[in-house]
Amino acid sequence: MTKILITGANGQLGSELRNLLDERGIEYDAFDSKQMDITNKKIVDEKINALNPVVIYHCAAYTAVDNAEDVAKELNWQVNEVGTRNVAEAAKKVGAKMVYISTDYVFDGTNEGEYKVDAPVNPKNEYGKAKLAGEEAVKSILDDYYIIRTSWVFGKYGKNFVYTMLRLAKDHDRLTVVNDQFGRPTWTRTLAEFMTYLVDNNQPFGTYQLSNEGSCSWYEFASEILKDQDVEVAPVDSSAYPAKAYRPRHSVMSLKKAESTGFEIMDWQSALQQFLKLI
Repeated sequence: MTKILITGANGQLGSELRNLLDERGIEYDAFDSKQMDITNKKIVDEKINALNPVVIYHCAAYTAVDNAEDVAKELNWQVNEVGTRNVAEAAKKVGAKMVYISTDYVFDGTNEGEYKVDAPVNPKNEYGKAKLAGEEAVKSILDDYYIIRTSWVFGKYGKNFVYTMLRLAKDHDRLTVVNDQFGRPTWTRTLAEFMTYLVDNNQPFGTYQLSNEGSCSWYEFASEILKDQDVEVAPVDSSAYPAKAYRPRHSVMSLKKAESTGFEIMDWQSALQQFLKLI
C-alpha cells in the first residue's frame, strides 16, 4: 500500500511527477483517465477509499483551451470542475491532503504588474472559468489542500509550445510569433519538485503560484527556444492569429509566496536550456 495517489498519470505533468518519484525511489499509485475516470464519482470513491492515500496529486485536467469554448465545453467542465470536486470529496473521506493544479487563466490579464495570490480573479474563457470552479470546489470541501497556479507549461512528456516551435523550425525558414502576450514559462520538472516540496516540508496549506523565474512574450520565448536553430523568428500582433478562446495579455503571476517557503526557483531560460539537453 502506497501513501501517494496521482491522477492524470500519463499527462505532461503526471508523467513528470512519476519520473521524479521514480528517481527518488518513492512508491505511488497512478491512474490515467481509462483507469480512473474522475468524472465518475462512484469509481473515484471506490479507488481512493480502497487505496487510502495520505496525499493525492491531482494532475488530471482538460487543457485544450480553444476546444473548451465549444466542441468540448461540457468535457472541460466535467473534468476540471466535476472531476476535481469528486477527487476532493473522496480525499476528505479518507483524510488525504490534495494538491490541485490551476492556471494563470483565472486572471483576465489586464494587470500591468504581477498578480498576487489574493488578487481578484476574472477568468475570460471557459477553461479558466472551469479551473477556477475547481479551485473553489477544493477550498469548499477541504482544509488540507494546496492549490498551485501555473502557466506556459513545457516538459518532456506531451504536447507543448517548445516542441511545436522545434517542429515548425524544421520545415520553415521564418516563423512569426505573437509579441503582445506576456507570462512566465514553467518547466514541468520545476513544478513537480515544488508540488512534492510543499507536501514533504509540511508547508502551510492554501493557494500558491509557481512558474520559473522571469517573464517574457511568446516571441521572446520562441527566440530563446530557437536561438541555436537556423530559422528567423519575427514578432507579430496576436490579431494575426485569431483564436476562439480569450488569451490573457499580461498574466505574470507573483512567485513571492512560493519563494517564501524556501523553494529555490530556477529562471525560465536556465530551465529551458536544461530541458533542451534532455530531448
